Amino acid sequence: MKILVFGASGGTGRELVKQGLAQGHEVTAFVRDPAKLGDTQHANLSVVSGDVLHPSDVGNAVTGQEAVLVAIGAGPKRTTIREEGTRTIVKAMQEAGVKRLVCMSSLGVGDSRKNLPFFTKHIVVGIFLRHPFADHERQEAVVRASSLDWTLVRPPHLKEGPHTGNYQHGFAVTTTYKDIEGWISRSDVADFMLKQIADDTYVHRTPGVSY
Repeated sequence: MKILVFGASGGTGRELVKQGLAQGHEVTAFVRDPAKLGDTQHANLSVVSGDVLHPSDVGNAVTGQEAVLVAIGAGPKRTTIREEGTRTIVKAMQEAGVKRLVCMSSLGVGDSRKNLPFFTKHIVVGIFLRHPFADHERQEAVVRASSLDWTLVRPPHLKEGPHTGNYQHGFAVTTTYKDIEGWISRSDVADFMLKQIADDTYVHRTPGVSY
């Protein structure tokens, strides 16, 4: 398929690009600074330099794609980049007639807040990560309000780690950290996200993914 990756220079984004190419997809990597992709080169890779907040940049990149994967982030600081960037992407997709969107959110957003243990819920997320989680909440609202075939993927804490392909997904919001790990490798999140572009099991759903 022809797929477009936003946030392609981030940890999960780089895995989406690498694994997408390995699976034979034609991958377009959308980045602000192409240098952050390193020396990645491939016959099926196109690199587009642009700003996710600029409609013309995003619109040009979206045209002709079959699926869009969003892994944009901004760390723990106060920001609206996830919300505003995703709104720009959604609008461009609707205008271009590109339907399939797979967007990375986070476990603990929306009804999945129930999955979190007390300390994580009230201290880590409630205090230290309140800004990025608020941005994710708004991002999810933008996606849900769209006419796209969307999936919102909710991983817990992301770490560098091996690509195992062995993880749980789609667990109920009543699942607790006693039943899942509180982390997952970026490689395995990318694996799960890429599987969604050709699978409608989680269309209009918010699957969690963890070990």
